[in-house]
Amino acid sequence: METRKQEPGELARDFAVLRRRRLMGLGHGVTVATLVSAAPSDALARSGIVRRDLRRGFARATGVARGVPLTVRLRLVSAHSGRPLAGHALYLWHADRDGAYSLHSPGLGAENYLRGIQTTDATGWVTFSTIFPGASDGRWPHLRFEAQPGTAGQVALPGDVCAKVYGVPGYEPSATHLALATPMAEDGGELTMATVTGDLDRGFTATRTISI
Repeated sequence: METRKQEPGELARDFAVLRRRRLMGLGHGVTVATLVSAAPSDALARSGIVRRDLRRGFARATGVARGVPLTVRLRLVSAHSGRPLAGHALYLWHADRDGAYSLHSPGLGAENYLRGIQTTDATGWVTFSTIFPGASDGRWPHLRFEAQPGTAGQVALPGDVCAKVYGVPGYEPSATHLALATPMAEDGGELTMATVTGDLDRGFTATRTISI
């Protein structure tokens, strides 16, 4: 999957919101430049946003996102050579089970769950523990990411898996939205689709390779 430049600077914008609302454990001496380096610094790690488990809020936020467990495994590779990209920061964020976003959706301005950063390992992989995202009105269920340098994109989730998850109590709004959504309407259609394995009892794993 080859990404395109899309909404570069999403992390920088979210960083500004987190700082303004005091939802980040950083001192006043840390700037947004800290967030856009190739690999997270010690100061960034202290902020709380560098984490594997995205289900709880970090720093001063205390909310918890409920839903069907989802493990997200993404691999960054070079679009030129195909080789894995190690030591790259990847910012992942997505909707909750209602299709709403922490920080930005009405009523969720004081929450920062379901967003975080990991650094790729020697083989280019990052792994996040989260919940299966809901569907927002008119939008196909997806995960959003920003990888350095400034490359952003979306990873769609298969419709058959979404239908199973959205039958679980708590996902009712997303079941309604899924029925109205246009499948893979954005960002290259099936080229954005993750491979998803697992079941409702054990949770699911979404896997995708991203070329930048």
